[in-house]
Amino acid sequence: MASGITKAQGNLLLKLARKAIEEALKHKTVKVAAAMRKQKAFSQQPGVFVTLLKGSELRGSMGYPEQTYPLIDAVVRAARDAAFKDPRFKGVEKNELQHLRIRVDVLSKFAQTKIGGIKPKRQGILVEYGPFKALQLPEDAKKFKWTAKEMVENALRKAGLAAEMWNDKNVRIYTFTTKAFEEK
Repeated sequence: MASGITKAQGNLLLKLARKAIEEALKHKTVKVAAAMRKQKAFSQQPGVFVTLLKGSELRGSMGYPEQTYPLIDAVVRAARDAAFKDPRFKGVEKNELQHLRIRVDVLSKFAQTKIGGIKPKRQGILVEYGPFKALQLPEDAKKFKWTAKEMVENALRKAGLAAEMWNDKNVRIYTFTTKAFEEK
């Protein structure tokens, strides 16, 4: 599914994400055009993440890795969550929005694998250990030049687990690809 979104559709998703944040700053809900809702690509339910960047620094990132909502609804929710609910940051302020760059990542379906099956920089991962889960986008591996093992260790830490659990037989690892769209 991730590859089924065109560049033009990706640009519409970026505009929608920005509009969702703008409207939330006014305590309003973004209205999605009926024509956009009718597009088949936007009614499918892939996983999605919205990331906010200030320069090259992370300013917020939230998403729905599971196939939970139609794409346009997931983008609206993830954009608002990245701006106002990421626990690592205070909420985005109105005067700050113009300085933020938005990236939307549309995720493919997950495929279970072992650590040797991970292609860092080309695939994201989801690690799962009982109720604990964490996700790393491929951009993280690119930015930090992580190996597959480092990627899993970082995901485990993110899930609140020990990095040394990377080879525990009860840790499940899933890979996915993304189609990323980013404002310039």
